This record gives sequence, C-alpha cells and structure tokens, in this order.
Amino acid sequence: MFGIGKFGIAVGALSLASTAAFALPKATEIYPDMGLGYNIGNTMEVPGNPTGWGNSFPDAAYVKAIKDAGFNTVRIPCAWNSHASNGTINAGWLDSVKTVVDLVINNGMYAILNSHWDEGWLEDEVFSGGHIDRNGNQATTDSSKVRALQEGYWKQIADYFKTYDEHLIFASANEPGVNDHRGGSAADGYTDNGQLAFNEDRMTILKRLHEACLRAVRTSGGNNATRIVVVQAPRTEIDKVPLLSAQYPTDPAGEGYTMAEIHFYPYQFSLMTSGDESWGKMFYYWEDQTPGNDAAHTCSGSSLGSKSSIDQLFSGLKSTFYDKGIPVVIGEMGAVKRFSLTGDNLKAHLKARAAWYGYTVAAAKKNGLVPCVWDTGDEGDGNMTIIRRQVNKFGGNVGDITDVETLNAMREAFGQAALPGGSIDSLVNQNPDIPEGSGKGVQVTYQTVTSDSSEVGTLRINLASGKNDLSKYVGIEIRLKGSVTSAGPCTNAAKDCGEYGWTSMDLFMMTGSSWAWFDAPVLQQADQELNASKFQTFQVKWDDFRTTPTGLNSVNAIGLNLYGTQVTGTITFDYIKGIKADGSTEIIDDFDKKPQLEGIASAKIVALSGTDAIKPAAVAATSKMFVNVQYGSVMAQFNAAATAPAKAMLLNSMGQVIAQQNFTASKGMNTVELSSDYRGPAVLMVKQGSQRYMQKVILK
Repeated sequence: MFGIGKFGIAVGALSLASTAAFALPKATEIYPDMGLGYNIGNTMEVPGNPTGWGNSFPDAAYVKAIKDAGFNTVRIPCAWNSHASNGTINAGWLDSVKTVVDLVINNGMYAILNSHWDEGWLEDEVFSGGHIDRNGNQATTDSSKVRALQEGYWKQIADYFKTYDEHLIFASANEPGVNDHRGGSAADGYTDNGQLAFNEDRMTILKRLHEACLRAVRTSGGNNATRIVVVQAPRTEIDKVPLLSAQYPTDPAGEGYTMAEIHFYPYQFSLMTSGDESWGKMFYYWEDQTPGNDAAHTCSGSSLGSKSSIDQLFSGLKSTFYDKGIPVVIGEMGAVKRFSLTGDNLKAHLKARAAWYGYTVAAAKKNGLVPCVWDTGDEGDGNMTIIRRQVNKFGGNVGDITDVETLNAMREAFGQAALPGGSIDSLVNQNPDIPEGSGKGVQVTYQTVTSDSSEVGTLRINLASGKNDLSKYVGIEIRLKGSVTSAGPCTNAAKDCGEYGWTSMDLFMMTGSSWAWFDAPVLQQADQELNASKFQTFQVKWDDFRTTPTGLNSVNAIGLNLYGTQVTGTITFDYIKGIKADGSTEIIDDFDKKPQLEGIASAKIVALSGTDAIKPAAVAATSKMFVNVQYGSVMAQFNAAATAPAKAMLLNSMGQVIAQQNFTASKGMNTVELSSDYRGPAVLMVKQGSQRYMQKVILK
C-alpha cells in the first residue's frame, strides 16, 4: 500500500562498516532476538525530574519484573535538553540514565534509548523560518540551531556509551511534528485531518535532523561506528511512512545499521475518550469480542485497528522497510482501559483489549516489526499499565501484573506460556453496574505519595462536540460531600513539613483550538469546608475565575483539581451543572460514566440514595489574589482583614520553597513581591493567620 521510495543510503570505500575491525551485528541480525518490547513511560522523559509524573525512579525489582513478564526489549523515553546547560548535558543525568540502561542490559534485554519530547525543543521545531507554532502563534525556527543542538547532544550521549555492545540501541527522536497546530482550514495548509501539513519540505528538515544524530554517533567511535540507530517517520504515523521512505536518512556506516520507527494508536479504539462524534464513535469492543448488540462501538471491518487494517498496514511496512534490510520498531502501541464502562460491558471491553494486543503483536512479529507497548504506571481510568510501580497509590508490590489477560495474549503470540491468574474480574468488581433508577455519582479517593511535595488529583470531563457550548450559562454548579485532610505524618525529619500541609480545590476548563486554560477556586481548605455526611452545592460564576473565560462556545473539558501536600480523603461528586442567567440549572454531567482521572485521584462509580438531596447551600464569595508575573519575579495583591504578620511563599512543583518573605500586612489592599530565578510551574501562597490565598503561576 505504500510507495517504495529511494532510500539513498551511501555505500562506498569510506563507509565505517567496511573499516571497523569489529562491527556490531546488523539490524536484521539482532531483530529476531528483540522479541516483545516495553516502554518505561512517564519517567526518564519527564522534563527535569523523572519522578515528576508520579513514578519512582526505575529500580532493580521493577526492571527484573519487566524481564520476568516476558519482554526482551525496553524502550527508555528520555529527556536531555531539560538536563542540559548551554548545550552540555549534566554529568549526573548521564549517570542516572546509565543506571537504567545497565539494569535493562544486565537482565539480558535490549535497551532503546531515545530523545523524547522534552518540551518540544526538537519535535515541535521541524520547521525552517516562519511558521505557526503548536499554540497557533506566529513563530520562527532556525533549523540550523536545532540541528546543532541535536548533533551536540547525541555526540555526548554516544561518547558516554561508546563501549556498550549491540544491546544498546539509540533512537534519534520520538514523534517529530506530532504537536503541530490543529484547527485551521485546508486552504491555510491544514490538510492532515485538520492538522498543519507535514510535507516533503518538512521531511527534508527531519531527514537532516536524523542525519545529525547519525553523524554524531558514527564519529564518536568505538562500537558506535555500527551501533543500531532508529529513525522516526513524521509524527511516527503510518500514513507518513512514504515520506520517510522517499527521504530515508543517509548513514555513514552504510546499509543495515538503522531501523525505522512508527507508533500505533488507532484513535477510536485506543485513545478516543471525549464521547461519540459526528464523524465517528468510540470503539469499546473489537472484532468478535463484543456484546453483539453494539456494532457501532465495535472496531471491525475496515476500521483502523481492525484485523484487516492491521494486516494491510503491517504488511506495507514489511515491504517498504523490512524487505529492504530495515526492521521496524513500533516504538509505542496500546489502547486505554475505559473505566467509564461498568459491569458486563466493562468485562467485554477488557477482553476485547486483550484480544487486540495479542493480534497486533502477532502481526508485528510476522512482518518484521518490534512491538513496544506503552506503559505509564498509573492505574486509573484510561491507563495502559501492565506492570505495577505506583504501590503507594495502588497497593500491592512493584512488579505485580495489573493486566494479566493482555500480557498473556501477547506472550502467546511469542510462544510463551500463560501466567496464572487474571485481572478482569477484579476490575469489573470495582466498577459495578448500578441498577436503573438509582442516582449515580463518582467517589474519588485522594492519596498523596510524598509528605513534603505538592501533588495534584484531577477529575476531568471531556465534552463532546454538540455538548461543549457553555456560553448559555453564567457559571458552574457542583454538588459534593466528603472529607479531605492535609495534616499527615511528616516523613522528612529535616523539614517542618507541617508548615507546608495544605489543600485546595479548583474548578478548571479548557477552551477553543488552543485549549486555553481557566480556573477558579472552589475550596481553599477542603478539610474545613466539606461535610462528610451531607451533600453541599457550590456555585462558581464566570467572574469568579482568575481570568474571565473565553471561547465558552467551544469548551473541550471541565474538571476539578485537588491540590495539596499530605492529602488523604474521599469526595463523592453527584453532578456538574450549568447555571443559567435566571438562576435555574441543568445537568452537564451526572457521572453516568466515570470521568478521566489523573495524578493522586482514583475513583469508582457509586449509587446515590435520593435521601442525599439537600437544598443548594449559599457559598461565601472566595477572596481573590491578583498576581502579576514578570521575568525573575512575581507580584501579588491581596486584601487583608486586619493589620497582622503575614508570609508569602513560592513553592515549586516538588513542594519545595524557592522564595519566601515575612512581612506585616496592613488592613485593606496589600502588595508583596518575591524574586526567584526558578522557571516553570509554581504555587504562590500568602498566609495571614487563618486567611490563606493560593494561586498557580508559571514563572518566567
């Protein structure tokens, strides 16, 4: 199905492959041993902090569990730019990466070490000159500078690992161009299903970026002269393979020492969570793994992700690449668990996922592809996790298999014996069917992992097209009950962690094609405001938001974030309503299906008794703090009820205090300014007695 282009790989008297005394095996030689692949996702690629997205640093027990589960290749998504200064990678970070690489190789597996997104320094910059950036703004990219940075980083990485044998593989990038701006017209160049086009000219730029990596690796010497390097198709999308085929990077080592990479997430089956759209429905089920009466939500026939489409796409990759001596890595693949389903429907869905994984990896093996499943560690709604690592949040032990049926389907495809036990029944029991006529709610449990770091629990509702016009409302009403506390045991004896124990809840929304962010405080100390036994109603008007929302006719998502340290507790949410101008309300979501959950939040659907109903409670207006962020400083204006001592603090994403100031606030309006050379997300907190103001800021 793909046009086979010219690979243009140079072969000549000066090729390193012909001059190296001890050349490493070629890609086609090691491919049969690479077997089934696994991603240590959301860890080493986190910009600046591998534990910042909820996972612990990989240890020996975890990596051994990967091997014991039947995997023989581990892809290590990795950040570099956020661990570098003036183009030089921090030596300590290289040592940290080496720790993970060594754990993988010492367990007899292949390690694929890549350059991941890392705030888009390369992947969002596959341009030359003026262009529209991912946020829809005019931008300019000097492609020569991006190329120089790419070559410089890979020179350092290659030098550091030059003595490693063929079990270490390098990968030039991750998903170049995947964040290109969406939402324009075809006349303006948005020809890729509403996304900015990735054409031949941009492929030329990407080819040069890959060649910068290859040049750096080959010239570093040692085993790098013939080490396998993986190069990515634009956005790693299969339909962009002809572009990579036509402009395949030239390797100084000659033929045979590269692999190509694509990713495989058939959207409607794998990732779609916002609800059915006019152009297509979410696929919960697959082929014959379906309740039978829901063909509209079953991936089959010619749908992307069906048996026939997998066979056609993967055989196309084989003829385009593998048959030319270039095996293909499916660097990421997977499908989310949809805990929005319950009971028998959830069971059918989970069985369908397992069947899809088994068929996909078997088809990959047949066609010269190395399938690497994506695993993030989280076990909430929408997760793809197979091996447990977040034991503080989900219990059990590091290395427990959380998706036995899916793993066994893949093991069978590679001729491995099935592991005992199963996971589906326990997951279904956590998400039971609620009898018709019963009210439904979602019960969310929050549990922070650390005692002195700020963490977030997110409950998010993605709004489908046709249901996302909130411009007819003047605000949002939520109804909830529960108890959340932020006073827990402090495990860091070196700090007075009690000083930093706090909890707050914000309502948020994201609107328009740029996903503009708006938020408003709901609770400023949840443990003091909530009633554990009775539902309370809270209203947030648009003018309560810190910045008045725009794009209300096109709201992508709404939700609630619980922020804090030392947080534990449970909140039950009954509904989210829109408030009309006349004071009446109507349901936006009543949690008939579980919302998306992230961070420290886990949940289940629960039945609600009609006796829980109460009259809407009046809510006192929340005090506001007005914040102005400048380069190197942040200024806050707030209203104090009396003249008394006060304290202002800036906390980074780890909950560490990066700036603070003690002062006396006067009754009425006050201004305080803090300076810091920290850059990125932070929390600004101003305290005066029992009065407390908090706001998220992005420090410049």
